[in-house]
Amino acid sequence: MRFLLILIPFVFIVGCFEADAQILNIERARADRDSVNFLTGKAGFNFSLFNRNAGKANPNNYLQLNFTGDVAYISGKHSYLLLNYFNYMLVNYNSEERTTVASTGYSHFRVNFLKANKLSYEAFAQVQADKARGLDLRTLAGAGLRYRLLRTENANLFAGSGLMHEHETWEEPELEGVNQTADLIKWTNYISTKVKFNDYVGTEAIVYYQTGYDKTIENFRNRVSGDVALQVKLNGRLSFRTTFNCTFEDRPLVPVTKFVYAVTNGIQVEF
Repeated sequence: MRFLLILIPFVFIVGCFEADAQILNIERARADRDSVNFLTGKAGFNFSLFNRNAGKANPNNYLQLNFTGDVAYISGKHSYLLLNYFNYMLVNYNSEERTTVASTGYSHFRVNFLKANKLSYEAFAQVQADKARGLDLRTLAGAGLRYRLLRTENANLFAGSGLMHEHETWEEPELEGVNQTADLIKWTNYISTKVKFNDYVGTEAIVYYQTGYDKTIENFRNRVSGDVALQVKLNGRLSFRTTFNCTFEDRPLVPVTKFVYAVTNGIQVEF
């Protein structure tokens, strides 16, 4: 109880520094129990309402909604994951100033074949948009290997590697109506872990490295991203969740910020 009294104020303070970055954490919907032929899922919702001054008497009014929803089906040999994220922000929603809408989100489907083996196989597909940064559409599809490095009662560690095709359409930030597109074959890699400290507190993390050669610039485009989450259970289904994620791209398709991050918090319901 003392730990919760210390943690809860920290969670709400951190939540004030929220940004629009997101990175996929494929571990968050994987089930830890050994049962088979069952359906499980998690859903979380965050709501923010605040203002920031844009002049002495001209505040910007912000309305922000954030939703995560994951579903997993575990069969005897394979697992099926559907991961979803959506963020919607409305600026100046109740003023005479110009209203701005920024939305980000993704939907990701993944199958892990022969999941109980030390070496298993994965296939995946994803659709994503990030209007806040100018990403109109990103689609990808691929397959790879997943290797179990460690598994104990309270912790696991996995590494994955594979190939994927990625299509991107970006808006030029300074040229209205002008888009840039890319279609690349990429090598994608990750290391992921889950740790259960006790019956109430656990963490999960994933780090990606993805790279592909772009003939138009005669060089590789590299992306490094990561996601770390801390979860505190209040009861069997309800949890507090704090997440930090970030992405760095050394050669973005259009001139946007290379490093983006987000610190978010909210309530998660497990079913």
